[in-house]
Amino acid sequence: MKPIFPFVAALFFFAACGSKGTENTDEPVELKTDKDKLSYVLGSMSALTINSSEDPTIKQLDVDEMVKGFEMNLNGNDPAECDAELRKLFGQNAQDFDQKFIKSGSLCLGKISGYQFYIDLKKRDGLKDVDLKIAVAGFRDGLKKKDNLIPEKEKQTMLLNFIKSLNQKSGQKMFASAAKITGVQKFSNGIYMQVIKEGKGGQPAPTDDVKVEYILTSALGDTIQSSYQMKKQTGKNEPVALKLNGGVIPGWSFIIPKMKKGGTYRVFIPWNLAYGEEGGRESLCFFIELLDYAKEGAFVKPQPAQMPGGGM
Repeated sequence: MKPIFPFVAALFFFAACGSKGTENTDEPVELKTDKDKLSYVLGSMSALTINSSEDPTIKQLDVDEMVKGFEMNLNGNDPAECDAELRKLFGQNAQDFDQKFIKSGSLCLGKISGYQFYIDLKKRDGLKDVDLKIAVAGFRDGLKKKDNLIPEKEKQTMLLNFIKSLNQKSGQKMFASAAKITGVQKFSNGIYMQVIKEGKGGQPAPTDDVKVEYILTSALGDTIQSSYQMKKQTGKNEPVALKLNGGVIPGWSFIIPKMKKGGTYRVFIPWNLAYGEEGGRESLCFFIELLDYAKEGAFVKPQPAQMPGGGM
């Protein structure tokens, strides 16, 4: 149940690169403050994914148009009209590159990237932390692989710290909303539990195995993972079997023994009881059906101990 971090994914998903001979026309970027540096890094990271693409058609894109489109759509205007333009450029199956549409297609790729960049920041209340003009410069330099104003290690640290701060703010908002739910129960460790349907069976022990169905969402309500959806994709009908003793996040080890078999619950788990620092300090919300429980080892068979060197 390892979560995916939507904000990180969005930063790395939309980008493109090219080499249309504008190396000597760019205005130099001066990064005076931490905000300037962060803005530049976020912009350059938006150009990372396609920069590493081996698709030869990417090198034919017009960088200036990409940058222009990125800057144009640093707002809430959804560039939905660009879908048709990109089909003209890349073909219906992304296999028929048409050079006649390089300029308009490049502009649209920039628009999509700028729009997504803006929306992700706005959704997470991060716009005030970013200078959009400098983000454009970072995007431009990233496309041209000239984003070397900040050392790579410093970039990664800056990005991680920013994501952590946004996740913490989102978590605070989630718990403020959870506290207003009628009948919600708050525990001393910060977990909230809402009973959707009370179970009629017993309660598992902290060392038991359990069978559950669940939906995992971010603090903002975006679905990250769903056991119901996984069953559809795999064709399997069995619920998820887990061991509470060391097989789940700490928040689950604590809260599931407080549930009753057959019940459905919604739980809000603070980041330190979820995936911690490694998970970017992201607080999470789970919708959980507790279907069954049994003694440890009943549903999840213990793994044989490994001898040094991999032997049994």
